[in-house]
Order: sequence, then C-alpha cells, then structure tokens
Amino acid sequence: MKISDLGFPENFMELFDRNDFELYPHQEDAILKFRNGSNVLVSVPTASGKTLIAYAAIYEMFRKGLRSMYMVPLRALASEKYQELKKLEALGLKVGISIGDYDSGPSILNRYDVLVCTSEKADSMIRHDPSMLYNLGLIVADEVHLVGDPNRGSRVEMVLSSALHLNPDMSIMALSATISNHEDVSEWLKAEKVVSDFRPVPLKYGILAKGTLEFMDGETVKLHKGNEVVESVRRSIDGGGQALVFVSSRKKAEQLARALSTFLEISPDPAVNERDPFAESDRYSDVVNELIGKGVCFHHAGLSTEQRGKVEKGFISKKLKVIVATPTLAAGINLPARTVIVRDISRFSDGYSTYLPNMEIQQMLGRAGRPKYDKEGEALVYAGTERALEKANEYMDGEVEPVNSALGEFKYLPFNVLALMATGIATNEDSILNFFHNTLFGVQNDVESLRLPVSETMTFLEENEFIRKKLGLWQVSTFGKMVSDLYIDPRSAIVLKKYFEKPHSEELALYYICRTPDMIPMRYRNGNLPLIEHFMDQAGIEEYEEESLSAALTAMVLKDWIDERSMNDITETYDIGPGDLQMRVSSAEWISYSLSRLSSLYKAEIRTSLERLNLRIKEGVREDVIELTTIPGIGRVRGRRLYQSGFNSIYSVSTARVEQISKIFGFSDRLSRDTIRYAKSVIERANR
Repeated sequence: MKISDLGFPENFMELFDRNDFELYPHQEDAILKFRNGSNVLVSVPTASGKTLIAYAAIYEMFRKGLRSMYMVPLRALASEKYQELKKLEALGLKVGISIGDYDSGPSILNRYDVLVCTSEKADSMIRHDPSMLYNLGLIVADEVHLVGDPNRGSRVEMVLSSALHLNPDMSIMALSATISNHEDVSEWLKAEKVVSDFRPVPLKYGILAKGTLEFMDGETVKLHKGNEVVESVRRSIDGGGQALVFVSSRKKAEQLARALSTFLEISPDPAVNERDPFAESDRYSDVVNELIGKGVCFHHAGLSTEQRGKVEKGFISKKLKVIVATPTLAAGINLPARTVIVRDISRFSDGYSTYLPNMEIQQMLGRAGRPKYDKEGEALVYAGTERALEKANEYMDGEVEPVNSALGEFKYLPFNVLALMATGIATNEDSILNFFHNTLFGVQNDVESLRLPVSETMTFLEENEFIRKKLGLWQVSTFGKMVSDLYIDPRSAIVLKKYFEKPHSEELALYYICRTPDMIPMRYRNGNLPLIEHFMDQAGIEEYEEESLSAALTAMVLKDWIDERSMNDITETYDIGPGDLQMRVSSAEWISYSLSRLSSLYKAEIRTSLERLNLRIKEGVREDVIELTTIPGIGRVRGRRLYQSGFNSIYSVSTARVEQISKIFGFSDRLSRDTIRYAKSVIERANR
C-alpha cells in the first residue's frame, strides 16, 4: 500500500514532499486497524515511521469533525512534536500546544483540531473538567512505554484510564518503543496490537572490550585497549557519521567531551558557535561555546534550556559531530546518530552501583542509525570488566523488562484519589476501586489489594480536611477541590497550609515553598551549614532535621534569584548548573502560585504580596522591575537596564523614542520598537 492508497485528498501528500512511497507493513497494519474502529497499540523500534501513523489517525478524525490530543511525557518532546504536527496546518487543521499553567481549564481544546500537550497538562485539564473527554475523538499517546516510569508513569496511566472509563467511544492510538509485555498494555487500552522489530535503518550491535570492537554478526575491529570508545567515535566521524556517547554522570560527560575535543581535532565551524552577546552568562557558558566550536559537546540536566537547545540544534544540523550525554537525553527529543555508544552500563544510587535495566540500554542504543543518511547504525556497549562483559552480552541477547504500573504505589494514591473524588469520577471506596479496574494496574494486579491502601488514603484526606462525610456521603471540601485543580500533591498543600499560621515574610514563604514534596530540594554540604543556619535564624525557622536544612538551602538560592544576583554568581556559589536553577525556579513558580491561591481561603490579606512573590520567582527580579518584565522580550537583565536608564514603568516606556531605548545595551532597533509598541498598547487599553 502506498500513501496515495489511503484515500486522502491529494494535498495529504504535501506532508511527505509529494513522495508517494510504499508504507511499511506495520504502518499499513496500524492504519487499517484504526480505520476499522479499533484502539491501536503500535510497538516498534525508534525511527520506524510512527509519525506517519499519527498523521493518518489525526487527519482521519479531522475529516470526521473530531478533535485530537497528542500527548507526550516531556516538555521538550511536546515542542518537537508541535513543530512536526504544524505540517498539518497545510491541510486546514489548527494545531496548538499547551504544556504549562496547570490551573487552567480545557477550553483551549476548543480552539484547535489537534492539541499537543504533556501528560501532566492533560491530567490537569481532566481535573478541571472531565467532560472535556467527550469533546475528543482521539488521544495519541506517544512514548506510552513510559507508563512504567516511577515518576511520570502514573500521570499517563490516569489520563488514558480516565478516557477509557468516561468515554469508551474515544479512539486511542498508543505509540511505543519495543516492550515485552504488550499483551498487558493492549488489554488495558482495549487495543489491537501492531508489533514489529522492523527498522528502516538496521542496527549493527557490538561490544567494545579488551581492545576489540566485536559485532554480533562476527565482524571484529582491532582497537587500542583502554581507548576503545574514543577510537570508535573517530571511526564513525571519519566515515561521515555522528556519535552519541552515554555516560553515567555530569562530571564524566564533561570530562569525556573535553578529551574527545582534543583527540578528534575536528575543524571548527564558526556558524554553530554564534553567541548571543546579551545572554546572561553562567558557569557553563564559556566551556559550552568552546567545545561546540570544536564539534563536540556534553549534554546533561545541569545545562540551561538554552544551552541544551543549542547543543541539540548543532547536532541536528550535523555541524556538531559528537554529544557526550547522561541517559536523560535518551528519553528526550529525537537525536539520531550513526553510532551510539553506551560507555557506562551502571549507575551509582543510594550508596550502591547497579546495572541499568535493558529498557534504558535499548532506549539509548535505539538512537543509532540516521534515516536518510545512514545505511546502518552502530549500537555499541562498552565493557571495562569481565562482569560488565557478561552483562553487555545479556543486553544483546535479552528481552527488555516488562512495563509495570506504578499507580498502586502508596505515595501516588492521595494525589490520584483526591482527583477522582474532586472530578466526580469516583465518590466512594467502591467506585474508586471500580475505576482501578480500567487501569494497567488493574490488568496486572488484584484490585482488591488496593482496598486497604485506598481506605487509609481516604482517612488521610479526611483528617487533613480535603474531604468530609455528610449524611453518609463523601464530599470534597473547597480546600480539596482547589488543591486538586492546582495539581499539587496533597502533602504539599498541607505544608503550604501551615505557612498561614506563621507571620508572613519573604524568607519564610520561600522556605515553606521549598519544604513541599513537589520541590526537588538541594543537597546541603557541611560547609553550607553556617550560612543555612544564619538564614534559618533570620526567617525564624526552628526545624533542624535534614529535610529542613535542604529546604532552607533551596530557599536561599531562590532568594538570591529574586534579589537579581547574577546567574553566574548563583551557580558558582551553590555549585549548581543553570539547568538546576531553572528546574527549581519552574517548580517554585507553580508552588508559589498555589500558595497565593490558597491564601484566599486562609489569609486573604497577604494574597497580593504572595502574587507579587510569584511574579518575582517567575522572572528573577526585585519588586521595582516586576511591571517591566510583563513586556514580551524583557527579562530580568533587560528589565533592570531599562529601569537604570530611567524607564521605570510601562507608561515611561510608552512615551520613549526608539533611539532612547536602542542605545541601552541589549536593545536592537527592532526590539526597541516592539517594546515601545507593546507599552503603548497597554496604556491605550487601560485608558479605554
């Protein structure tokens, strides 16, 4: 079957540059099963044409006048898929994206024919209004194998289970990497299976050990012992390829990237190393720019969003030849390479070194082989010891681990049980258990095993005033409904509620924000203790257990951020990366917003102050610059420069001339015009 045989209008071919190619067998199978009215689980390797299947399903719904949601587990993936799906606009579809603001309802769905969102955003929209599921014809669930992820998996499972429970007529197209227990997943989704190990670019698997690259097909390549990884990277680049090398830690990523940049001697490409002269510098700015110029760079969560984006774009454009990354990259955006090397097959956690699960190894190796560029990809594992060599052979021969539900873990129950009750999907113990029958957990476990944990969870929610019993029926309190809508852990809400018993102060508010389970606290070192204790004394904090010290240190970082201390100073002082700061700012922004909302129930007189604190956390500014940072393109640095140049309000900006603004460092003529134009529009609206 060719694309033209699908029966779509001719302009559908525009999505593929009018190339009427033959569909792969699994593509044809999935599309035909979907057209027959079935939910479909597609379990195939990476880069095997899953996007075309999604296009066809979404377009099929569009022709029937039905909307679609494209759900992904990560924000970076959402942005990537949004750019891909925008091609559908040529066919008349409206494509949107929604990845933040968990306190907004699902009305955005009505503006688009297909909405790209994260599983967290989809889950939060259902909490606001579960009837949204009746307005959808299709959910495309990408990377659905991550339903087994201990952190994000329960969100994916709740969204799809809610859809199955409330609107069984909705279609589900689940796209997955290869999974071993697809029977469980297809039973849960009531889906037809399409399972294949076909790859358009075949993989050649091999093991690097003892000075040899030994492929599974018997071919061997002699290398220098101890230098196998570097020489394999060189071999790939010399053949016109690119390489991804996965290591277990940030430090190792940085060290190996530096070593490769020296050994490989790649000719610098100035185009890939263009620097933004107005960007705020940090501890990684210089080294990232230096390495990118040499065709090699590292990639890990400590880099800022902008730095990671720069590395990724350089690799996609093929100007960057090598990325040395931590495994988080394997779950992120699509970055195929001719050669993928997993150098570290173990990780150090909780005081022990453990081998990685095969699912993670295969996720990394699956990046090998660039469609359109490579005839085959090389998927290599490095083994530095005899035991590692045994394990590497197990990875090559063994199945990936089964995908198991995380929904029954007790730590997730308060969050999800409150959501079921707040939305009316379930209103008592029996109906909650009935809902769990529609989950992957229900397929894999005896749901009755949850009766006691659910009962204990409801007792916990009642004792903490999220729910109450009236005339024998359970009701969700105003507090409980607000917490569910805010999409925060009930345990976080309990912490925030305690804050309203304290005298209001900036430092104490930051501490309570950082004390919540929704925040990832920083690890303190003994050398930090004097500064931490000083901060705690100033804020009137009298809790000195380990969690309190970590929360106080995190609050100190946020305090420096909102006091406009430079990114470079913060990252150097606290020995963190800009990405670590951005991650905590993002979490604190949402929790501080939740704190301001909850204040309306318990301490309304401080709500305005908390709202301003929320804006300061979002932008990283002092009070006097908040107004200026509401102008598009004006962040903490440009906002302060405007203020210092005498433009201390939107009104003063609206009366400025372009040449007055453009002489300020960091303001081009275009940005100056846009800034003034926006300020004028704000003043005009205010005067109507």
